[in-house]
Amino acid sequence: LQIENGFSQGTIEAYRLDIEKGLIPFLRQQRKLEVGEATKDDIRVYLDYVATDRGNCAATRARKLAAIKSFFNYLVENEGLKVNPAASIRSPRIPEKEPEYLTEEECFYLLETIARKGKPQVRERDMAIAVLFLHTGLRVSELTTLKLINVDFDRGQIKITRKGNKEQYLHLNGETVNMLARYLANRSEAENGRFFVRTNGNNLDRGYIYRIVRRYLELANISKGKHGPHLFRHTFCTRLHQKGVGPFTIKDLAGHKSLNTTMRYIKIENKEQAEAIDRLEFGVTLEGEVRLA
Repeated sequence: LQIENGFSQGTIEAYRLDIEKGLIPFLRQQRKLEVGEATKDDIRVYLDYVATDRGNCAATRARKLAAIKSFFNYLVENEGLKVNPAASIRSPRIPEKEPEYLTEEECFYLLETIARKGKPQVRERDMAIAVLFLHTGLRVSELTTLKLINVDFDRGQIKITRKGNKEQYLHLNGETVNMLARYLANRSEAENGRFFVRTNGNNLDRGYIYRIVRRYLELANISKGKHGPHLFRHTFCTRLHQKGVGPFTIKDLAGHKSLNTTMRYIKIENKEQAEAIDRLEFGVTLEGEVRLA
């Protein structure tokens, strides 16, 4: 999957769990002892089950269906299965949600909270992680796999591996370089050359990063629907647009495959601009009355 479809390691792991912990146990309950016995109706029943009994939202069901289709495609191509039973099942429609992001004030307060309330042994690391997220919009997997040899302090840039194993160089502003250098000066010896590590030198994983982000958001009393590091990625894209950066540049910096993904952030800002203009109304009418707000 990673090679042929360019899926991230996180997506591959989610797909694996969807099959091993979801579809296969369900099929066995339906007395389908061999996966190859599954029919289109079996898969439809499974998708109905996760919707009604498990309460899975449309996005989760769409991911499960994508995992099932990929799994059966593999069986067709490599294990002699004649047909993919899920091939013609349509994915559920996912309602489009506006991405949440941190305001400028919330960004300042979050970083201030890390500086004041971070544990001494990890404060510099956590500050470097937050600043790098906010100033580059990295995905979690891109941050956790960042290697020391790919951080160039002299040129002020990092080399990362995007989805699809595509390498990209990203510029680091002065604030980011400073925070990374401060962390590196006191960093523990690292495994596998990773840049960010735990205090014992072990690698950071996705769950660890999520816990760090959630902890500081709670300490800063910042309440958002999303509490994970992807909130920082949304913030990065939105702030770029607020600073006057064009959509094609934002797309390239964020590593979006489609411009449609980038345009979600521009829609947010345009909505805020419209609301700002609406607040300028005087309340005047043709009858000459003025209703002061």
